[in-house]
Amino acid sequence: MAVTSSQALSLKPKLCRKRCKACGLDISQGPVYDYDNLRVSNIFWVGLSAIQFDEDEEKIPLTPATPSGQLVHHIENGYRGKFKFYKTNLVKCAPLVGNKIRYPFEHEMINCFPNFKWELEQLQPSTVFLFGKQVSTFVLKNLENQKVDLSDSFDYKAIRIGRINFVPVHHPSFILIYRRKVLCKYVESIRRCF
Repeated sequence: MAVTSSQALSLKPKLCRKRCKACGLDISQGPVYDYDNLRVSNIFWVGLSAIQFDEDEEKIPLTPATPSGQLVHHIENGYRGKFKFYKTNLVKCAPLVGNKIRYPFEHEMINCFPNFKWELEQLQPSTVFLFGKQVSTFVLKNLENQKVDLSDSFDYKAIRIGRINFVPVHHPSFILIYRRKVLCKYVESIRRCF
């Protein structure tokens, strides 16, 4: 059953209802969720952390306003009627040093991990795409002590944990910057995992 927008707000994780003090990242910018799609979803896209948004920008994970978000949007094209998609990040707030984004520290990922597990439980995905080695390694290690290898041939394989297929894939930004020549192969490899 899909959740309406008003219901979606009531599903907001308890840890992020008030100011989350677990790691302090929310001081610069609060947690970012895909509220418009906060409903039971077939496919999750999981990035590392939120980015910094301007005050007037719509704050959603993997927003199409970014190159990575545009690529995710492109991958979804033609499948939106067949599947429900949900975008999230392992760390919901933006880890900043001054005005520059940095990679989150392990303790920040650990402190935010209950929010990700909450999303899995509430939104019941069948397939979860984990973007990049850092996200893939952290999630699979913490859910079932699994090791990760990202296929250089883009032959992505699902790792089944419970009822969910977790698929470690290269981060879209890696493909766009370093492997643009294999962009079509990357897109098709991911779509085969739907």
